[in-house]
Amino acid sequence: MTGAWWPLPRRERALPGAERRLSRRQPARQQPARRRLSRTEPSRTQRPRTHSHPQRRPPHRPVPRPPVPGHPAAAPGDRAAHTPAPGPAARIGRALLGQWHRVAGPTWATLCRRRLAAVPLTTASVLLVLTCHALALTDTGSRLVWALGGVRADVPLWLVPLRLPLSLFAPAPGLPWWGALAQVIVIFGVAECVLGTVRTATVSLVVTAAATLFARFLLTLGPGHPLAVPASEAVLADTGPSAAVVGLLICVGWACRAPLLIYGTALTFSLECVLTSTLSSRAHLGGIVAALLCAAVTCRTPVRASAVPSAAAPSSAAAPSGRDA
Repeated sequence: MTGAWWPLPRRERALPGAERRLSRRQPARQQPARRRLSRTEPSRTQRPRTHSHPQRRPPHRPVPRPPVPGHPAAAPGDRAAHTPAPGPAARIGRALLGQWHRVAGPTWATLCRRRLAAVPLTTASVLLVLTCHALALTDTGSRLVWALGGVRADVPLWLVPLRLPLSLFAPAPGLPWWGALAQVIVIFGVAECVLGTVRTATVSLVVTAAATLFARFLLTLGPGHPLAVPASEAVLADTGPSAAVVGLLICVGWACRAPLLIYGTALTFSLECVLTSTLSSRAHLGGIVAALLCAAVTCRTPVRASAVPSAAAPSSAAAPSGRDA
């Protein structure tokens, strides 16, 4: 008797035998009824997971730093506030690199797209430079080159416009043939890709004519004038592509919005005029003035597409012009 009821809990010892046997059975765990999900209701695996508990760690807040002298104030979380201002050398380097991309980018894109068809004037100029320098090695060829493209102070003024186009490719007194060839290939090629063939030829002829006329004016000045040249310079030929190169560099810098190219060209040839007293170096001053006038007239910056009013866009799209058709 004692062993039958002693292992039971104290609260079940006073129960009768039948109830005591029923109490030993553990009741089954009641499972909640599974609710049917409708087709429109997402299942438990498709429901988005949400974080029931907020973040225990507070968000990171940057510690404000004292402002850098010479740098504009910014928000505490702005990274630009903690970046030191670039020095003058870095700013100059960025400006040079940016203007180099403005000039070299359109040139390279045009050459990749059209190949040699983009530089017909440069190709013809290279052939003329090589031909003139090859003919100048013989006496007969030298007389022929002089008769077709020789320009000098004693040449009649009415004959200068006729000889002016070939004078760009005739041998210059102080310029070797490879120097003239390098100038024609690089400067004429870049100018033709940026400005076009017609404007390149126009600027070259106008600037060369202005330099030639300014050289004749310098020969009329007295010996005491600051721009006067020695009398021995009057017998030297005023030929070569140097004046055209000056004009094309200034026009390319104007068209590509590269002022450092304009200032560098003008300063370089102005220093050459100060350091030397030759007729060609002094004549470049007239070429610089003529190049600036040509750049202001022919090398205007194209209008961007964003400057066009939006009201004109539907009409142009609905009725294209005859040129686009």
